[in-house]
Amino acid sequence: MLEDIIFGQLTMPGELIRLVVAFLGVLVATYYDIFNKKNIPDLFLYAFLAIAFLVNLVFYEPNLFWFSLALAVFVSAIGYVFYRVGQLGGADIFILASIMLLLPLHPEFVGMTFNVPFIFSVIIFSGVVFALYMMIFFGLKLLQTEAKPNLLYLLMLIPYGLFAYVYVGSFLFSPLYFAFITISLFAIILLMMFKDSINRLLAEELPVSQLQPEDILALELINKDMIHRYKLTRLVTTGEIERLKKTKISDVWVYTKLPPFIPFVLIGMVLSLLFAKYLLLF
Repeated sequence: MLEDIIFGQLTMPGELIRLVVAFLGVLVATYYDIFNKKNIPDLFLYAFLAIAFLVNLVFYEPNLFWFSLALAVFVSAIGYVFYRVGQLGGADIFILASIMLLLPLHPEFVGMTFNVPFIFSVIIFSGVVFALYMMIFFGLKLLQTEAKPNLLYLLMLIPYGLFAYVYVGSFLFSPLYFAFITISLFAIILLMMFKDSINRLLAEELPVSQLQPEDILALELINKDMIHRYKLTRLVTTGEIERLKKTKISDVWVYTKLPPFIPFVLIGMVLSLLFAKYLLLF
C-alpha cells in the first residue's frame, strides 16, 4: 500500500475543500497563538481535529484514508514525546494531526514527482523560517545586553566549511538544501554560544500560585538541589501545581516569552504549496 501511495498516481479527493479547511483552521489557531498569549481553546482544537477526520471520511479513498490516520498517529506520538519534555505545546500536536488528516499528500498542483507527505515539507520550511527568525530576534536582543559568548561553539564552523567545500562541488548540490543547512547550523551556533543569556531572555521568575498547566519550567535557571529535592519536571501539569503549592517553594523560573509556533506552521504550509517540488531537486 505504501509503495502505491508514494510512487503511484494517487491524488486526494476534494483537494480544494481540504485546503480551505486546513488553512482556515490553522489561521484561527495562529490568531489565538499570537493574540491570546498562545492559549488556543481546547474546544477549537477538538473541533478542528473532528472536522479534519470527517472531511477525510467524506472524501474517502481507502489507501489514503488509512495512510493519513497512520501518519497522524505516528507523528503525533513523536510530538507527544517532545510535549512531555517541554519542547512542543499540546495544541501544536492537535494542529499538526489535523493537517495530516486533511492533507496527507501535497495537492496535485504543487507538481511533486512522487507523493511525499505534505507535513514533511511543512516541517522543513517552518523549521527553517523559525531558525531564521530566532537568529534575527535573538541577535537584536543580544546586541542590547552584555552577553558573553562561549566561543568554543565556533569550532562547529570547521566541519561546516569542509562540508560546504565538498557539497558545493558535488553533483548532488542543491542551493535550497545548502541554504537550509546553513541557516539551521548558524542558528544552532548562535543559540549554543549565548545559551545562558537566551534562557534568561525567555524566562522570568513567577510565584508558584501563578503557574498554569502546560507552563514550561526553566530548569536551566533553577537551583539543581531544588530540582532534585522537589523532583521538578519541565512540563507543568495541574497535579504538579497542586504539589508545588504544598512545598516550601515560593517562586520558580518559567519560560514565559517563548515565541508562538503555529504562525511558523502557517508560513510553512504556504511555502510548501509554492516551493515543495524543489525539495526533490538536487
